[in-house]
Amino acid sequence: MVVAIIALIVALSGTAIAAVDYARNAGAVDGKSAVGAQASLSRAAGKLVATAGAGPGEGRIPPRFLDGVMRGASTSLTRYLRVEDNQGGRTVPLAIIPKIGRLDAQCRDQDPTPGMESTQTIITFTGFDPDGVNVSRLLGRDIASGRDGIVFTAGKNQPVTIISLADSLFQLVLQARERTVFISGSSRSDANFSPAAACLIFGVGLRVG
Repeated sequence: MVVAIIALIVALSGTAIAAVDYARNAGAVDGKSAVGAQASLSRAAGKLVATAGAGPGEGRIPPRFLDGVMRGASTSLTRYLRVEDNQGGRTVPLAIIPKIGRLDAQCRDQDPTPGMESTQTIITFTGFDPDGVNVSRLLGRDIASGRDGIVFTAGKNQPVTIISLADSLFQLVLQARERTVFISGSSRSDANFSPAAACLIFGVGLRVG
């Protein structure tokens, strides 16, 4: 009887330990537990990472968990702005880049003749960073003449002109702290020298970091 009781106690103890171990490792793969997609790097160390449950990265592992993978985002820069006869044109946002700055565009009428419109595209950049944003700018006329682009620092909330032309290619590299943005775009006139002139702006913005 004593031997039987001891055997029963040992058996029950083993079952309890197994149950606790199973509960602790429920949902684990190869003994590794998972953390959510919003977990910090330190909390995720040595564990599995779940894919994002919603948003633009739904169903994917966030790139910050993948070593050697470039992180960032992209956006399209497209605006079709009609000229207002003999007016400077309203300012519209072209791109708003968090922690870097914003690009704004205008389509002005250069021809003073009533009913006859000639476009001028104005694109400005306004930095957000208190320490300034490093800017490298290259225009189509620079390429045509074999000149280098210009490099400068844009102060916070101080708009600077990027282009002030009817038709032009423009390329920008913007950098502030850990973020770098590359923008490549073009502006051209549509139905120029007519009562229905407009400015077409198109391009792409790529952000790293």
